[in-house]
Amino acid sequence: MSFSLIVWAFCLVIQVIAASYLVQPFVLLLLYAFQRSRGKIPGRTPVTPPAASSFAPSVRQFQFGIIITAHAETDFIPPIVDSLLKQTHPFFNVYVVADNCNIDQLDYTDSRIHILSPLRPLNSQVASLEYGFRHFDEKDEICLIFDPDNLVHPLFLEVLNSWYNAGYLAVQGNIKAKNEQGVYARIDTLGMQFGSFVDRVSRSALNLSVHICGCGISVHRTIYERIIYDEKSLTGGFDKHLQADLAVHVPRIAYAADAIFYDEKVDDAQDFEKQRIRWIAAYFKFLGKAFSVFRTGFRKQDINLLSFGYNLMRPPYFLLLIFAVSMCAIDFFISPLLGQSWLVVLAVFTFSFLTIGSLDNGDRSFFKSIVFIPVLVYHQLRAFYKLSAGRRKLMQTRHTKVMYIEDLLEKTPPSTVFPKER
Repeated sequence: MSFSLIVWAFCLVIQVIAASYLVQPFVLLLLYAFQRSRGKIPGRTPVTPPAASSFAPSVRQFQFGIIITAHAETDFIPPIVDSLLKQTHPFFNVYVVADNCNIDQLDYTDSRIHILSPLRPLNSQVASLEYGFRHFDEKDEICLIFDPDNLVHPLFLEVLNSWYNAGYLAVQGNIKAKNEQGVYARIDTLGMQFGSFVDRVSRSALNLSVHICGCGISVHRTIYERIIYDEKSLTGGFDKHLQADLAVHVPRIAYAADAIFYDEKVDDAQDFEKQRIRWIAAYFKFLGKAFSVFRTGFRKQDINLLSFGYNLMRPPYFLLLIFAVSMCAIDFFISPLLGQSWLVVLAVFTFSFLTIGSLDNGDRSFFKSIVFIPVLVYHQLRAFYKLSAGRRKLMQTRHTKVMYIEDLLEKTPPSTVFPKER
């Protein structure tokens, strides 16, 4: 076999893999529609019991240990604590890790609220998480992580409690935008909606483990104790490490669509780029763990782990699209049939992208945001160019939208469907 033939075969394999990621949303749409036609509502009714779970289903009130990691600012702590104090499920403790913060104004009489101020600055979200976890009460059974700019719907813990009663060991909540005003907030929301469907809603419909966010993720205490963060996690992207380990430690990472919480979307160009730099850097930093999950799934012949590892290895979509357009142009000179195939792939992805955006009928912001896609691509490319800066240090984004949970509930009252008891 000639060297040129080997190179051509290798290039063809890379193109097939890249194309598979761009076609994947369309395949997931079809499977999602099939599950819906069977009456399966993703994220609301567990499809089947989680296999090999050592925790039998029960009907009880779990106690949640909630960690909020704050760094250098405390303006957003009162709103999220207020939203937690309004929970219909009263069994919880809140541990606010106020790293390098002035806590003089954080004075709460409720015994469930614990303000923790490390003696020395931690300057790391992982260190803050570990600090908060060490202060857990012995009765805390579920570890729940939030960012300080989050707000939590009053039914959040009640919904999660029903999922843990169903036997699950790790459950991701449903993230919604706290603010959608401004170009960059709309772009951020655009990516969130698309990613939520591909990585959580559709996978939940297929009874597969879902991707987690860096917040709104809950894990049974006995499972979280097994997570050992490495040095890579100290500089950001802890959720990449966490989800890779959870995928191996639990039968399924569940998605609770009715456990709703809100996250602030960036509304500034500089913060938008900082955020993308962190995300892109985290992808490359934890790519090895993604391969490890895929290999574990292959060794165990576990479809859930195989598909999860395959998803974790997926490059950012903007890189996939740049690669697709480049290959389409090049292949037209080498093999017109391959060039035409790339046109079909791009058309399928575009159709899937628009269709996924239309699934949320109550939210028209997706279509208002489409005109800003060129701005998204521009800043993604700038972030990729600045990637080395994101690897050297943590780039913190600023939060500016101080609001309370009542401000959001007046606009978007969520549904209140719970998973059925098994």
